[in-house]
Amino acid sequence: MTGKSNLQLVNECDQFSPNEDTTFLYEFQIEGYDCQFGYMLPATVHAFSWPDFWKIDHVQRSVRLQGVNVHQRTQRIHDSMVQARDSGAFKILKGWSGEVYSVYDSEKQLVVSIERTAAPLFGIVTYGVQLLAYQGASDRSDEFGIWIARRAKTKRTYPNMLDSTVGGGLPTGETPLECLIRESEEEASFTEELIRSRAKACGTVNYMCRTDERGGGELGLFTPEVQFTYEMELPSDVIPRPGNNEAEEIMFMNVERLKAALAAGEFTPANGCIVLDFFIRHGIITYEQEKDYIEIASRLHRPLAFPTA
Repeated sequence: MTGKSNLQLVNECDQFSPNEDTTFLYEFQIEGYDCQFGYMLPATVHAFSWPDFWKIDHVQRSVRLQGVNVHQRTQRIHDSMVQARDSGAFKILKGWSGEVYSVYDSEKQLVVSIERTAAPLFGIVTYGVQLLAYQGASDRSDEFGIWIARRAKTKRTYPNMLDSTVGGGLPTGETPLECLIRESEEEASFTEELIRSRAKACGTVNYMCRTDERGGGELGLFTPEVQFTYEMELPSDVIPRPGNNEAEEIMFMNVERLKAALAAGEFTPANGCIVLDFFIRHGIITYEQEKDYIEIASRLHRPLAFPTA
């Protein structure tokens, strides 16, 4: 089969290795904490007139948010991003969502919440949930397959590309399971009872991506992400149906169709990796037939340079 290799798919999602040079980047810091929370591009730092509760150090290359507690820090970063949005400083803020993402310290405590579309500007770790719903016997590749959503053509990011069955960002205030239940009802018309009784947590997929032209904003921003992965074997009489305008369709794809779509680059970078992780977990990709098996399996679960939840 020609097309992209499995390792190429991982490389397109996990684009910045732990050994790469970071000296040209600015560190996003928070007053009172001795760790860094993200990488910022110099262009980001210079494109905005930062209010006086930010401390910008061009020698040490750091951008430090000052504030005495979570509420004050969250309000200050919100006010800053509203100012940036209204002034047109960053294209990515045109997709303002009103949803906020959590930033944690090394003790796994919430330190600030940031508008979803602003997260890549600061390079913070963000979180999401991804569910792959499958049917059929895994030893019969013609019958075994996964229900795959095609993103709506109107989506700001990665329009018309293939996704997991259900997926979404994890906002402040929700647990992964709560987020999955909500997203599953909205996107695939799955009931809460079905998710609670059948969805199985399978760990996380972690990567350091960078924004490109499909992301709908500035290019090259850092987006370290942790995806909480779930899988669910569906009863034969359950068919997922789009519940909102997020997906054009949800279609059943057997293993051969999935492999062809991966090789053709039809999946979003993150969800290509979610499918690869599923294939490894179910023995569809093995060491014996994938020369880059160890690197792929390791990179899908890489450590990130910043504190996580």
